[in-house]
Amino acid sequence: MNADELRQALEQEGTRWEVSDDPLDAEPRLGYLPSEGVPPLDEQERLAAEMVEEEPLGAAAPTYPPAYDLRNVDGQNFITPIRDQADCGSCVSFGACGAVEGTLRVEMTDPDADVDLSEAHLFYCVAFAQGRRCSGPNGGWYPKAALAAFQEDGVPDEACFPYTAGDQQCSECSDWQSRATKISAWEPLNTPAEMKAWLADHGALVASMKVYEDFAHYRGGIYRHVAGGVLGGHCICLVGYDDGEGCWIAKNSWSTSWGEQGFFRIAYGQCAIDSGALGVEGVQAPTSA
Repeated sequence: MNADELRQALEQEGTRWEVSDDPLDAEPRLGYLPSEGVPPLDEQERLAAEMVEEEPLGAAAPTYPPAYDLRNVDGQNFITPIRDQADCGSCVSFGACGAVEGTLRVEMTDPDADVDLSEAHLFYCVAFAQGRRCSGPNGGWYPKAALAAFQEDGVPDEACFPYTAGDQQCSECSDWQSRATKISAWEPLNTPAEMKAWLADHGALVASMKVYEDFAHYRGGIYRHVAGGVLGGHCICLVGYDDGEGCWIAKNSWSTSWGEQGFFRIAYGQCAIDSGALGVEGVQAPTSA
């Protein structure tokens, strides 16, 4: 599919989002695998669409504001900068680190807190020890396994094991345990209402979606799938929502040159994005020497 064909498909569907003439090669970057107890992506997609249709029918008033963006809470940005996972299916590590980093800043009430966690440690040390790789039959990882690692041993800072893309041996710094950030708990959120309430009360979420070919062309606006086949599953970090616009706001890990300076908006009910998410709490940063 080329950009002109996609623009034509968007026009036919009456959908508007900005198309890039230079799409990203997204497939090598996809590595989300459903955790134990989580249904396959096709089922997640169906459930998400159903929940979005049913949500307005609930009798209870929402317990969350109509819109919330952790990048702009009374002028303060609690979300850490966009990273680039490059050509490795390590997205789960980036989604998990992004959510923990953002939640730490919220819990500290400090948007300037210096936190940059090692996605390399999480993927090349923890996931590799579990047999996971960047690609191939063992490519990708499970979000619940990533958060279990945060809860059990923690993840050190980026400088301890800087990230580069590609299968490699674990080579973190010798004092990584004393530099590790941990979480006390993580919580499955099973409905869009629960996800929105957590975003507004606690911080960013680990979430996932089904990626179609047209998503690689995304440059801006509120994404809706209109054309192309399925490429795979992807883990991202949800940082907000907007009921007026009917969309989630997400932090991706494909560099600032993709999408809306690395972020994207996606319509409710699209690509399994609303099927559930994981929230973290009790983030414990290492004590300075």
